[in-house]
Amino acid sequence: MTWRCPVCGTENRDDELMCRVCGAYKPEATTRKISQVVKEAVSAVVAVEILESPIETLVGRRFEFKAGSPGAVVTVGRAVENNVVVPDPAVSRRHLRLIVTSNGIVVEDLGSSNGTYLIEGEKERQIKVENVGGGALVRIGNTKLKVSLSR
Repeated sequence: MTWRCPVCGTENRDDELMCRVCGAYKPEATTRKISQVVKEAVSAVVAVEILESPIETLVGRRFEFKAGSPGAVVTVGRAVENNVVVPDPAVSRRHLRLIVTSNGIVVEDLGSSNGTYLIEGEKERQIKVENVGGGALVRIGNTKLKVSLSR
């Protein structure tokens, strides 16, 4: 049997008490009153900086978002509904999302056409869901982003 993480949506084995990707705790089977639930305050800032892009006016732009609690989400894509809009034709309308956790940022590809790539030195590897800790370099389409979390 598996359980789905309420923060990042990852499927985990039933015997795991924490999500293997973002570190969120397994939801309890019993119901609690809302007054009993204590949310951990993150009080962090998620930053997305455009390092390279075919859209020259985007290069060097930095977007910052306050994250007051675990599970805060920043979306990136071509559609105007996203928090960070990247009009690169090789970027999907809903390309990826960044999820704030107590263990850093989780980068999740939302089923994009061209994929999401984590840049490590001179190499790139395609990812679906990855906890990148305090930050990482990511490529979507022909655009390179630097994502970071500061507390």
